Amino acid sequence: MKARNTMHQGIKSKGLAIGCFLLFFSTAFGALVVNPGPPQTVCVGDSVTLGGSPTATGNVGPAAYSWTPTANMNNAADANPRVKILATTMFYITVLDSAGNRKEDSVLISIANVYAVNAGHDTSICPFTAGATLGGSSNTGAFTYKWAPATGLSCFNCPHPNANPAVTTTYSLIATGAGGCSDTTFVTVTVLTPPVITVTSPVTVNEGQTVNLNANGAVSYFWTGPNTIFDPSAQNPEVVANKSTIDTVVGIGANGCEGFAFVHIDVIPDSGLIFYNTFTPNGDGINDTWFVSNLEFYPNNTLTVFNRNGKEVFFAQPYLNNWDGSNDGNKLPDATYYYILTTGTGLTYRGSITIIRKP
Repeated sequence: MKARNTMHQGIKSKGLAIGCFLLFFSTAFGALVVNPGPPQTVCVGDSVTLGGSPTATGNVGPAAYSWTPTANMNNAADANPRVKILATTMFYITVLDSAGNRKEDSVLISIANVYAVNAGHDTSICPFTAGATLGGSSNTGAFTYKWAPATGLSCFNCPHPNANPAVTTTYSLIATGAGGCSDTTFVTVTVLTPPVITVTSPVTVNEGQTVNLNANGAVSYFWTGPNTIFDPSAQNPEVVANKSTIDTVVGIGANGCEGFAFVHIDVIPDSGLIFYNTFTPNGDGINDTWFVSNLEFYPNNTLTVFNRNGKEVFFAQPYLNNWDGSNDGNKLPDATYYYILTTGTGLTYRGSITIIRKP
């Protein structure tokens, strides 16, 4: 009976010892804690060390480490691996101690925002224009800039210079951030070729007569000059030559660029009236009124216009080339009408005039 009691006492003593050990273990080691290291902002290509000092605490016995992703990392099973940073990346760590305790954490390694800065998109410009603005939308005053070459630039150290080179040019931009990170990008400004406009020049004509100017080499045109041009947007507009002058034509090429040319008009003085037999009063600004050349030489003229039935539909004294084909504010129908014009100097002219309203 005594031996049995002694055995029971031994069992109790052993259980007490195990309980004391577990209490000591819990107090000495505590809970497993993982330190993945601080977040960092670095330059592209920098190598950084992950993890803390130490990376794990409270672990039971040796700990096993596993980092992901592993690209460009020297040892994913190390507590403090080195890794080359090529893009902003979240790194994850898993720690497992010898008692089976497991803990996970993560740390973000960011690329400096200077890499969002750029020289902008390739672009094209025409000669003799305002040029193009370089630089991307992320270019702000938070960075320093160095553009090269400086040729054709409004500034070489600003975020968005204006570029107006004479020839096609590729510009480089070196942008540097506050942390010393820098990046180089490029943009090409292509200078387009303007159209070559050819014209017939000089043109000789009697005063008051009409002449058709001529231009080639573009897809659209616009003429300007002191003489009356009936359709300035025509390739071969009709012009009433009142004085010797130089008319200008601007031609737009298929690439949107402008070319220029000039036509010399030599006018031979002549005071004879020239009557045009058609006009198109449709409000488009072209040939909207009936025009009589050299009328300015006869300020005392009188004009009367009749319809085919002999009814008067228009009267002016003097006529100032301003009849728009109406009678008392009402549009007359398309038809042929008849005029009598006296010059006030003893001359009388009779003829017909047709109204055609274009669609």
